[in-house]
Parts: sequence; C-alpha cells; structure tokens
Amino acid sequence: MRTFTIFFSVIFLIILFSCRSSKELVYLNDAGNNEIIKNLSPDYILKTGDILYVSIKSINPEVNALFNPESGMEAASSSGLGYQKYTTPSGAYLYGFELDPNGNIVLPMLGKVNVSGVTITQAELIVQKKADEFLKEAVVKVKLLNFKVTVTGEVRNPGVYYNYNNSINVLEALAMANGNTDYATIQKVMVIRDFPEGKKTFMLDLSSKNVYLSEGFYLQPDDYVMVQPDKHKNLQLNSQAYSLVLSSLSVLIAVLGFVIPKL
Repeated sequence: MRTFTIFFSVIFLIILFSCRSSKELVYLNDAGNNEIIKNLSPDYILKTGDILYVSIKSINPEVNALFNPESGMEAASSSGLGYQKYTTPSGAYLYGFELDPNGNIVLPMLGKVNVSGVTITQAELIVQKKADEFLKEAVVKVKLLNFKVTVTGEVRNPGVYYNYNNSINVLEALAMANGNTDYATIQKVMVIRDFPEGKKTFMLDLSSKNVYLSEGFYLQPDDYVMVQPDKHKNLQLNSQAYSLVLSSLSVLIAVLGFVIPKL
C-alpha cells in the first residue's frame, strides 16, 4: 500500500510541475477593455554606419538621372524591379548612402550632407533644403535601409529580420518570428542594444501593459530580442521519458503485487 502511495505521489508531482497556466502566455493580460495605454515611441537618431535610401526627383527626367544614383532603375521601377535593389542587405550596401565617421552622406551633385544626430524626418528636411538650392519643386524622400533586428530564443522562427517602417516594437518583431513557443517566458524578454559606452539590456514583461513604457519596447537597428525559456522546460521536454519510466514502474509494481502474495 505504501509503495502505491509513493508511486502516485511521484506522478502527481510530475504532472503538477510540468503543467503551465494559459495565462502565463497571454500578452498584456492586465489591460482592460477600451483602455488607453500610454506609450513611449522615440524617434530613431541617425548615427555613423547607418545606410540611407535617398531619392531626389523633379519634373525633368534628365535632371533626375543626374541627382539619383543608379538612375537606370527609374525605367525598371514601373515593373516593381527598381526598389527591389534596396530590399536586400547587399542591395542596401551597394546602392544606399552610408553615414561616414563624420556623419556625412555624399550625394550626386549635392556633395556632402551632414545628417548625424537627427531623425529620419529631419534628415529628409536637410536634404530637401540642399536640393532646393539646385532644383525647382524637388521632391525628396529619405528612408533607413539598415533597420534589422535579431530575434532568438523561444520563438518559432529565430533569425534576422529587416524592418522597412519608421519604427518597430517587440511585439511586432515576435510576430515576424511567427510568435513565441509554448516554452517561452513572456515575462522575461530581453532586449540588448548597443550604446557608445557598451551594450545595455532591457528586461521586458510582455504580460503587462506597462511594457509600453519601457525604453526597450520600441526597437532600434541592430537590437537583439531574446525570449527566455520557462524554468520547467527541461521537465516538460523530458515528460515522455518520465512517462515511459513510470509506466515501466507501474507494470513492475503490478507484477510484484501479483507475485509477492503467492510467495
């Protein structure tokens, strides 16, 4: 009798520690209906090494060819091939404009333009002002090409993902990686970011609405997002092995219970 008590106690403990509540995997579970959540959405500040897409256009196609690199792509853009040059890392490197150590980009006809320490919107205004010195009614567009983030850990498709919007947050990055696995701890999602003095980490709790107030919630280029595993992951992964062992023990106990009385 005592043997059976110990056996079923062990089974109960294994089941208890291997099970998780569904609430542990729910994002923003403390947010109410129609609740307005305050957030921080800081604009990204350009720095040395950033790569920009710069387009300067006027009503004159011949002038456009002078002010735009790889002007031959204008003819191809109608078929959707032109802008594809910028949607790969190699394309961005070859056809984009990189900020040099002094924060300058060198544009055809315009020469050096300093855009270090400003936002994308401000950089566009700076280039616009410079273009207006040479062109009438010029239309300037500036976009960031090297906005990539790395998503690792307990996600379904870890990897490097490129963002072509002005901003991206942690939830969007996880969605790009097809979401977290069942073994994830969404209360411990780490963002690692480069600063001049070194790397800085932010630990985010995605189950709380307060995550929107974290400095690490809105990502920056070259950020790492690491979703940590649940503390019981090893037990959950080995549950099949435990079940096999317990099944063997149950058979053994049943056999002993049948044989011992006869002895």
